[in-house]
Amino acid sequence: MLGAAVLTLLPGLGCTGHASISKIQMGGRKISATAPLVQEIKPNECYYWVNDRNELCIAMRRHKRSLLGKRHSSEHLLSLVLEGLPADTSRDYPVSRRTLRMRYSAGYTHLRAASLSGIATVWDYGSRVIRGRFRITAKQQAYSVLTDWGSNKAVLLVGEFSAVPDREAGERILTRTERRGMGRPAPGSEPTLVPGGHRASEPAIAPAPRTAAPRPEPADTSASN
Repeated sequence: MLGAAVLTLLPGLGCTGHASISKIQMGGRKISATAPLVQEIKPNECYYWVNDRNELCIAMRRHKRSLLGKRHSSEHLLSLVLEGLPADTSRDYPVSRRTLRMRYSAGYTHLRAASLSGIATVWDYGSRVIRGRFRITAKQQAYSVLTDWGSNKAVLLVGEFSAVPDREAGERILTRTERRGMGRPAPGSEPTLVPGGHRASEPAIAPAPRTAAPRPEPADTSASN
């Protein structure tokens, strides 16, 4: 009994990792009198692996079930792709348009976000459990049956994570964050600078394919328990 209790306390042993994210709405001309100023997200799955491009990938998930059924459940998905590996045990990464993808679904509410700029840092690389923090500005869109994806808003995402190695589980999450217009551009395809040092205007999120009439966001049958 004592041995089993000790094993459950060892970090990264037999666990799925975890993370903590704060999301802050930016911009806008009004502030709600009642809505939370900061939304807290607590993923209870967090995985890392190195992909075939030698990039460090992190993916996390928070799934909250409801006894009332799937329409009353909620799910957060977030993936990070960091270009290159730490030379030692830690590294600072500048954030680009391809670094972060995030999705949120709860009933008829669907949100998605892609990074614009920021910084991410990883520690303890080479250990079983790696730690990291990030501060990322992202573009967020909401889905509507009437207007499709739109309502562009800037959000600030500040978070920290402890990730365990699991490429299979992580890739399942990452693939879902890249669905339907959220694919990452190829490495090195960042927009070039125009005179004055500003980046050429280019959306962080690819526009959704236009149809004769907007369609409901289809159910995601790839979700796991």
